[in-house]
Amino acid sequence: MGEVSPDWGDLTVSDWMWLSPTEKEMLIGMRFPKRRREWLSGRWTAKQLLLRCSPRLAGKPLTEISIENHINGNPVVFVEGQILPGCLSLSHRENQAAAAYLTNEDVFVGIDLEWIEERHPAFLQDYFTEEEIEWVTAAPNREQPLRTTLIWSAKESALKSLRVGLAVDTRTVEVHPLEDEFPQGWRKVNFHSNLPEEGYQLHGWWQKRENFIITIVVNMPASHKPVFDIKEIHW
Repeated sequence: MGEVSPDWGDLTVSDWMWLSPTEKEMLIGMRFPKRRREWLSGRWTAKQLLLRCSPRLAGKPLTEISIENHINGNPVVFVEGQILPGCLSLSHRENQAAAAYLTNEDVFVGIDLEWIEERHPAFLQDYFTEEEIEWVTAAPNREQPLRTTLIWSAKESALKSLRVGLAVDTRTVEVHPLEDEFPQGWRKVNFHSNLPEEGYQLHGWWQKRENFIITIVVNMPASHKPVFDIKEIHW
């Protein structure tokens, strides 16, 4: 399940009434206004999504939902001091935020939101595999920023679903988009990587929305039938 918020609106550093005590402490420790706005937007979007997806949270005030960081950097949801089962992933870029949540305890999700823009050739050399670079550079110049952003976003989502983030070489996950064209709607993307635990596989989707690319990746047991229903909630 995923959500993309249209804007962070009037969520300012002075509007803390919906934060948990721990979240307020986290916010106070942030020096830069831009970082604070993005963080607030991500937390607000995630909480709105959780309220709609988890029956356990029905009627709960936002202050009792605390989204904190695990030691490995992944977001963990606490409700009245207890960890909420499931997997939450967050992303924010250019005053937009996205969140994805799965209730399954043995399935992990990663979401990423990226602004389509040109990247220096050195960026591709540092973070992309040779096959990914070939796919990007084979496109007309006007399409290369989109392809670059798609590859990067899919890598970010995959590494989040693997619970390693950017602590590993991004080239250890190779992205294989299945479509050369870029139509509207969710499209499939495949991966080649030895990072998933034995018996697990990565499944991914991507979509272009205005000048954004959004990707969702699920890391799940290979024994599970890979059939998904992506339910979107727009706030």
